Amino acid sequence: MNKRLFSIILALALIIGCLSACGETPDTSLVDKTESTPENVSSGAVNDGTRDINGLKLPFSEEKQEISVLMVYDSNIMEDPNEIAGIKAMEEATNVHVNWMTYTQAAMPEKFTQILATGEYFDIMFPGGVESYSGGYEQGIEDDVLVDMDEYIKKYMPNYMALLDSDTEAKKQATYEDSKLHAVRVIKGDDKGIKGPGAILGPSYRADILAEMGEDVPETVDELHDLLVKCKENEMAAPMTLQGDGGTSLSLAWGVNTDWSTGFWQYDYDTDKVCYAPFAEGWDAWLDTMRDWYAEGLIDKNFTVGSPLISGDYSNFENNETLFIDYWFGHVMGNELFKQGYISNDKVDIKAIAGIVQNAGDEPIKCAGDQSVHQEIFVTTQALDKIETISKWLDYQYTEEGINYRYYGVEGESYNVSDNGECTFTEAILNDPNGLSISDALGRYAMRTYCGFQSQTAENAVQLAAAGDGSVSQIESVAIWASPKTTIHVPFGAALNQEESAFVNTYSTDLTTLLEERMVKYIIGTDTSSHDDFRTKLKESKVEECTQHWQNACDRYNAR
Repeated sequence: MNKRLFSIILALALIIGCLSACGETPDTSLVDKTESTPENVSSGAVNDGTRDINGLKLPFSEEKQEISVLMVYDSNIMEDPNEIAGIKAMEEATNVHVNWMTYTQAAMPEKFTQILATGEYFDIMFPGGVESYSGGYEQGIEDDVLVDMDEYIKKYMPNYMALLDSDTEAKKQATYEDSKLHAVRVIKGDDKGIKGPGAILGPSYRADILAEMGEDVPETVDELHDLLVKCKENEMAAPMTLQGDGGTSLSLAWGVNTDWSTGFWQYDYDTDKVCYAPFAEGWDAWLDTMRDWYAEGLIDKNFTVGSPLISGDYSNFENNETLFIDYWFGHVMGNELFKQGYISNDKVDIKAIAGIVQNAGDEPIKCAGDQSVHQEIFVTTQALDKIETISKWLDYQYTEEGINYRYYGVEGESYNVSDNGECTFTEAILNDPNGLSISDALGRYAMRTYCGFQSQTAENAVQLAAAGDGSVSQIESVAIWASPKTTIHVPFGAALNQEESAFVNTYSTDLTTLLEERMVKYIIGTDTSSHDDFRTKLKESKVEECTQHWQNACDRYNAR
């Protein structure tokens, strides 16, 4: 990782100077220096033998401190995290010894539930984002189980605060409705600063088939239609796929969200209005088009069995029957289906597409948000007698030094720093003498957890090194799917309160069932009722009231 991310942090803190690890002199012209930040801080050694990182003094105390941490961790190489070189270096830097309790991601949900039931907690608990405290973090504060971190974050966590202050949207996402920072949150980004992870799924196509046909990648709905017709003329059985419920990323060309994982809600950022998909302006035209294409034989007749990732049926890929693939995932792009043994067709090459539009020159639309602030890190009331140490240890996870120890290991042993500030792995990692994979070899030096700042740059570095050819389809796909500037995803951070959630949950199942049945039956032609008649059914199932609750949640979020 280079210094660009932490140049932002230092600029926020009104610091001008060089840092000692990877990188360049901070460019303080990048941000407004009037931001509120800790005063009288430095970025290097102090006369008393301590070091200072943006106001975080290292080590935290002269005497060794101990804390306990529950976390997801699974390694074939290092059973005890304290034996990892980077973790040892972190302990030396902070003078804090961590007593780890780790479980695999599969085992953690049950173990976490058991731990909460016993009342015997760890100082810090981070179950990997799978489990949460019943009723939310604020309920945990009320139950006297979790610590309200607001005052401790502001007093002891200058690096965390500087990161949030560098990004208005991230600050909103991390702030609760009472304008407080009740919990420390995972922050995602890259070497340029805070940044959402992008879209992990989206529309794709068979690049190998398209090349063989001698055709260009389609950009508009009409171009895609003409291409699918040619596929059918070439006797392809399923030129285009849909989701099992009839949803498709192609609906975004009409400004309609049909992704079930979002609950079919969407948001107009020009008007700040929430909408249920069938009430979007383009709904009728999109669904009519899908019905027409199905009748023409352009859509897989067996689409209701669901995505191959769910059904396990990859015959359309094996037999080259499909060109346009809907809502595909990054981890099976390129020729990964062949590499991972799902198919024997080694010619398959799946590539991402940003999105199809109505007219040439239109901007593609996505239904993905820029969520840069993620899971809450649970600090329990067991930690109150050492809350200053706990807070500072957490803050260290958001410093460049802490991130490098977690992701890259030890400079000169597992990684080196190039002249331009990039971290590159050593031969000990790239070509382990015992034949370990790059990921396993790195496991001796770096824990690669994401309790703190989750570095996409560092994760990509591992993938790129493992790929060997300088590129991996997953990284490329995420960038392509995330590239549209316009999104209709409901703002991340907008949350229903307890009363609203109870109401919406009462009716959401019925609404979803009605909608999914409508899409399937209308597309295949067995439901010939009008769109207005269907919207009347939704209104009878309280869709308007549910929409208002979501609107209220978004209004509160926008007011933060």
